[in-house]
Amino acid sequence: MNAPEWKEALFGSVGAVLFGAVQPVYAFSMGSMVSVYFLMDHDEIKHKTMVYGLCFAGLGVFSVLINIIQHYYFAAMGEHLMKRVRERMLSKILTFEVGWFDQDENSSGAICSRLAKDAMTIAWTMGLVIAWRLALVIIAVQPLIIIGFYCRRVLLQNMSQKAMKSLDESSKLAAEAVSNLRTITSFSSQARILKMFHETLKAPMREGVRQAWYAGIGLGFSQSIMTCNLALNFWFGGKLISDGHLTSKALFQTYMILVSTGRVIADAGTMTNDLAKGSDAVRSVFTILDRNTLIEPDDSDGKKPEIITGNVELRNVYFAYPARPDIMIFNGFSIKIEAGKSTALVGQSGSGKSTIIGLIERFYDPMKGVVKIDGRDIKSYHLRTLRKYFALVSQEPTLFA
Repeated sequence: MNAPEWKEALFGSVGAVLFGAVQPVYAFSMGSMVSVYFLMDHDEIKHKTMVYGLCFAGLGVFSVLINIIQHYYFAAMGEHLMKRVRERMLSKILTFEVGWFDQDENSSGAICSRLAKDAMTIAWTMGLVIAWRLALVIIAVQPLIIIGFYCRRVLLQNMSQKAMKSLDESSKLAAEAVSNLRTITSFSSQARILKMFHETLKAPMREGVRQAWYAGIGLGFSQSIMTCNLALNFWFGGKLISDGHLTSKALFQTYMILVSTGRVIADAGTMTNDLAKGSDAVRSVFTILDRNTLIEPDDSDGKKPEIITGNVELRNVYFAYPARPDIMIFNGFSIKIEAGKSTALVGQSGSGKSTIIGLIERFYDPMKGVVKIDGRDIKSYHLRTLRKYFALVSQEPTLFA
């Protein structure tokens, strides 16, 4: 679906690759910069400090430019895709039969939510070449560092997400209370609603306390691993320097490259939640786009009547709403309504008055039996043309195609 934006994808990908190369270069330069302070010659220190300072400045300017390119083109790609998906989804949704909207998962709020809601190798290679002994030690504990960073960030994200999810029930209750304020006031139910609201807030509070314990333990674990790893790396690096196997410059270069790379890998790992969400969103979108409506309003084989007289007949109709298939509304129901006469349907609530209108409008199809307009099965008409002859004023506004 993003094929028209292949140029944006190309430039954005190039920007992302170049920005990925900035981190190992920065780490290498930082390691080299730290080693400068071990030199004895003042002029040499001054010269190399100037060189590395210019290098950092150049990396900063380069990062800004590459970030702008990367984010601009990827954002443009995403906006074009979002516009295209929303248009196709809305066009598709407006062709669905009314029964589809009766399902709880297809409420107006859920539909709006769907319309509104997928370098490292160089760094590791450089570290291995500079000081392979120290690199082996750092690599040995690097998985623990990556796990530490990952756990810390994922725990914080999950804590926020679960707290938000726990608050959904109380938010829904508050929204319903505000929208039905007159009804609540007329029944003097303010105290009862406040008590219910208080009860719904207990679950988020318990969830928050529990998540705080887990987050504290996880954060403490990750921090302890990082501190122990730091001590191990510099202890072993100092031992290699004292044995003459390593220089101080190589020590800091290797440490900065491999450790900073592990942090970036951990940051990338936290995107697994976003990828999972993206996968669910794609599945939800294509569920709609790939669905065929049960009542096609623009059937090319349907008859387009030039005029409608208005004779209506329901013959031996059996019907139950798709959302409540176990509750039969009509069992062999039949009725004839002649054209030119005013006909009133009188009955208690739930007796099927609105259902008859829904069948005549072909909001729904009967399970058995036939609905006829001017002696012709309503299913044989071109539905969009047929509905031009109908006028309906209902108790609640309904948008349909």
